Amino acid sequence: MNFPPSGTSMVADFLCSVADSSTSPKSVLKVTQAALGHLYRAWSADSNPMDSRYVLMLLDGLVKSATYRPLRKSSVMPVRPFANLFREWKDNELLSIKDLRLKTITLMALTLMLRPSDIAPKAVHFDIDTHKCSKWVFSTENVQFLDSGAAKVVFHGIKNDTSRSGFEVIMQPTADRKLNPVDALRVYILRTTHVRPTGNPVFLTLTPPFGPISASTVASVLTNAIDLAGLGNQGFTAKCFRPTGATIAIESGCDPEITMRQSRWKTRSVFFEHYVHANPPDSMSSDILLHE
Repeated sequence: MNFPPSGTSMVADFLCSVADSSTSPKSVLKVTQAALGHLYRAWSADSNPMDSRYVLMLLDGLVKSATYRPLRKSSVMPVRPFANLFREWKDNELLSIKDLRLKTITLMALTLMLRPSDIAPKAVHFDIDTHKCSKWVFSTENVQFLDSGAAKVVFHGIKNDTSRSGFEVIMQPTADRKLNPVDALRVYILRTTHVRPTGNPVFLTLTPPFGPISASTVASVLTNAIDLAGLGNQGFTAKCFRPTGATIAIESGCDPEITMRQSRWKTRSVFFEHYVHANPPDSMSSDILLHE
């Protein structure tokens, strides 16, 4: 048998087996589709079955027929409890490194609509010269503090960064220093400079040997923030920060296109259907029924 197979039948059988492995196969099928497409292109195959309209029809049918447990949207959290928590804390220079790390990650997760893996990438980089693999690291080189008080942040090796060109965003400051994500990040980087290892990861483990934290650690930090804000045992998780930031941004009147770029979404459909849970205004029924 030639590899990769040029016909669609074996690809179809494989996709069916992938769909059978999950009760919510949409995401795993999407990842599999992208991976196989890259494989065929890298192999310089004469034909790419993933471009076949029959395979695309099969994928659509598998999502519809094999979904027994639809994916649940992450909930939108109230932000005021986090603001109240950090306003009660000491200035950034006086906080423990553990608390300052938690505060910085939380403020960034809300304002930049982060996934845990955005600041602790899971992707691996292959060096064609050394033939070695290494993990992408969110490093201090990815952060530039601007004269305006904002910070330019570049994310590499994260979800949707398929070309590995990175996503550049601007993190704006706030007038309230206790809630300023830029100041929190600046002070955290400064206070941890003396223990920062090779590679210059931004967020570090709390004990030696100091190294970059994992996505699971970021998730634990955000879960701890939820508990400290008094929102524990309400179904909120680390995945709730991204839709929370997006929803509040839209409800506050931020331009959807700017919000999408800031939060690294590629399509309006995914952005509005899966992450923005905005409620209609209180006056909506009256606006419709009492319209003259």
